[in-house]
Amino acid sequence: MDKKVESVISALEKQFNGDEAHDMDIVRQYLATLDRSEENIDIVREIGKYCTEKFPNSEAVKNARQLEEAFNTFRTKIIEIQESMKARNFERAVSLLREVIGESVPAPIEGKKRFCFDHPFEEMIWRANSHDETPLERLSTLPMVLYYQLGSSLFELKDYDAAREAYEHALELNPVNTLVYFELIQIAKAREDYQEVRNILAKIHSYLYSRHQLARFYREHAGLAMIEGKYDLAATLVYLSIDYEDTPVARAQLNALAKHRGTDLNKPNVDLLKARLENAHIPVGPSSLVYQTALQIGEMTRHQFPQISKMAFGIAYDITHYRPLLKEL
Repeated sequence: MDKKVESVISALEKQFNGDEAHDMDIVRQYLATLDRSEENIDIVREIGKYCTEKFPNSEAVKNARQLEEAFNTFRTKIIEIQESMKARNFERAVSLLREVIGESVPAPIEGKKRFCFDHPFEEMIWRANSHDETPLERLSTLPMVLYYQLGSSLFELKDYDAAREAYEHALELNPVNTLVYFELIQIAKAREDYQEVRNILAKIHSYLYSRHQLARFYREHAGLAMIEGKYDLAATLVYLSIDYEDTPVARAQLNALAKHRGTDLNKPNVDLLKARLENAHIPVGPSSLVYQTALQIGEMTRHQFPQISKMAFGIAYDITHYRPLLKEL
């Protein structure tokens, strides 16, 4: 039994009073709070074993076994979803996803925020942008991933309205997830709604905390510039993207630009880069909000929580390569 399961059972036992009916009810109430995740499947299995020994003749054992069976069925469906998407059977994937989402997404609680951030820094970014200090209940990331997969499958089926709705549900669970926003950009591009693309890019700039995200941000801007025939600007944006992350997509954009006569394909110096981006009203580099938030978190947690501090300073350095930060890491 791993340490987390041991701590769960220990916490349950602290609420027991020796009355079997009372103690079983404590177990039932806890089991009812679990969402369908891989981690919780193992917890349910171990609680089932524990109940078999603790309450061998009780209803709790039956309940635990039923819940374990339900979790195993859920896991089987998740595997089938992955196989369906891999086989590009998106109709089947959508059908299964709609089934399991209802089982995995917890009901909302009035006055309480329930989020599932992919990375600890995402919560910090959300708080810095929203100025919201409401206590959060942190959920498994599974519900958001399922909504994301539903949106992706619906996009492949060209059901853009339904795909957008699925992605918006994902953002309700993680409002700063840039991967979802980039998928919304693909919907907007499919509809040739380029103003919506700009709106989304403007919104997410203060959510970008990795070089990978910044690289994609500038590639998307480069795509818009190419559509508008602003090829010098597009080349500048592609080179900036490559500075953050050299990808085949960016190189393909450069190759596409090479076909347009008169395009300045030389890598621009810093002054020319800044001038071109400022004229196009595109921010240069990461948001100061993200950078300053990372610095503040790094400084605040330096002594009590050195691992968090290292993570925050690492993010600040990664997106800027500001050399003096190396002494903080």
